[in-house]
Amino acid sequence: MLEVPKKQLTVVLALFVALALTTYFYRYPTGDDAWLGEQAFWLEKGGIIRSEFFRGLVGCEKQIFVCHKLFVVFGAMMIRLFGYELPVLQFVGLIFFVLLICELIYYVGKREGSFNSTYILALLILVFSNRLLIKMSFENRPEMMVAALGFGSFLCILRQKVTFGQAAAAGFLAGLAFLCHMNGVIFLIAGFITLIYLKSYKTAVCFAITGTLTSLTYFTDVLSKKNGFDLWLAQFAGDPQTVAALTGTAKLIQVLTYPVLFFKSPEQIALSLLLIFLLWSQRGLLKNLPVKPRVYALVLFLSFWTITKANVGLYMLIFIPFMLVLVYELYKLRPFQNVAFRLVIAAYFIIGAFGMCQIIYTNFNMEYLPVSYEKLRPRIDDSDTGFVPLTFFFDEYEEYARLLTHENYELQSGKKNMTTHHMASWARKNNVGFILMDYAFRPESYYPKAGTKKIPFYKLTYFNGRFAIYER
Repeated sequence: MLEVPKKQLTVVLALFVALALTTYFYRYPTGDDAWLGEQAFWLEKGGIIRSEFFRGLVGCEKQIFVCHKLFVVFGAMMIRLFGYELPVLQFVGLIFFVLLICELIYYVGKREGSFNSTYILALLILVFSNRLLIKMSFENRPEMMVAALGFGSFLCILRQKVTFGQAAAAGFLAGLAFLCHMNGVIFLIAGFITLIYLKSYKTAVCFAITGTLTSLTYFTDVLSKKNGFDLWLAQFAGDPQTVAALTGTAKLIQVLTYPVLFFKSPEQIALSLLLIFLLWSQRGLLKNLPVKPRVYALVLFLSFWTITKANVGLYMLIFIPFMLVLVYELYKLRPFQNVAFRLVIAAYFIIGAFGMCQIIYTNFNMEYLPVSYEKLRPRIDDSDTGFVPLTFFFDEYEEYARLLTHENYELQSGKKNMTTHHMASWARKNNVGFILMDYAFRPESYYPKAGTKKIPFYKLTYFNGRFAIYER
């Protein structure tokens, strides 16, 4: 790969950057964009993280204690500055994507002794041709923020002799990663064990103290409430997703199938395959890998195996910076070119380009979702409680008296026996005035057959082939 002239590498990088940027135009929202966006909305508006979408579920309408707190705080700041429109919240991911790129450039530049290295261009090509990175770089999920903070923590202890100031900075950033997402605890574990492994005991203690104190601010809102810890524990233990994931059989299955996280779909397989290929090709030189990235990455992998409650494919994002670093370090041990290597690299690029084209196609194939929702307003009584898809948050949330989301019904039902009749009964019980269904973008199994005139307690008042509105 590095035998290619720098000018040609620059052209390839420019092409992938252009393709990646195109995916941002009219990027369709995900449920997570809205789910976390609503929490940030209420934090900015009332100073408390809560949710009307999930009213009736473990007290979410009063206050949410179990959440991605620092990430939600950052989202609330964005809403305060720019409003809660869809691109504003998607931009949160982009900010930390750019930060992560700068960190990767810093790592390679320091290793090479120059920021004009061809290896930096090669690494950036891998970044901008990675479908998972590009997808999550414009999404309102905490993983990109966790990855940037966690990798930043690693960079702080990269020097051969770690000072107390660097250890404290590393602990602080690892603690911030935990505040963004509880999965971020793996950076506290990895940093501490790496320093202990290198017999840097005093700096390990400094790291642990700083990281622990930073992490404990997670409970600031909990301690400010009477019986706050009981409320936090009730929410944590009462979350249907947590309960389902941590029961004996489910946890055992998760542990046994953990490596599947890195092979969920082509977007995960691409980088995993490249890393495994290099590990095998350079197997005789593995002992020459730098100690810190080798130990740190291994501890991350093993600790996440222990603590995670789900093998969700997008969690791989947390590991990607370290996987890219290992790809760079492995290739650098003994640069080589052969047919197998070219095939693996070609597969990586094809998967990335095809995946980004899929995103672009989705964005431009359907009308921009906030525009579609706005067109529905005249057909809906805005004084009624609505039962809607999560993405209806953009930009409709303040237009209606109260909105409940389909995911609320699914979670309260335990995702069992969900039928049209059961769904309609739940809606009536919760005083829902209108039900909005999207048969194109977010169809659900419990929707009636498209165009059905009546369902229990509700009648069809509008249907355009995609959206159906049922009113009480």
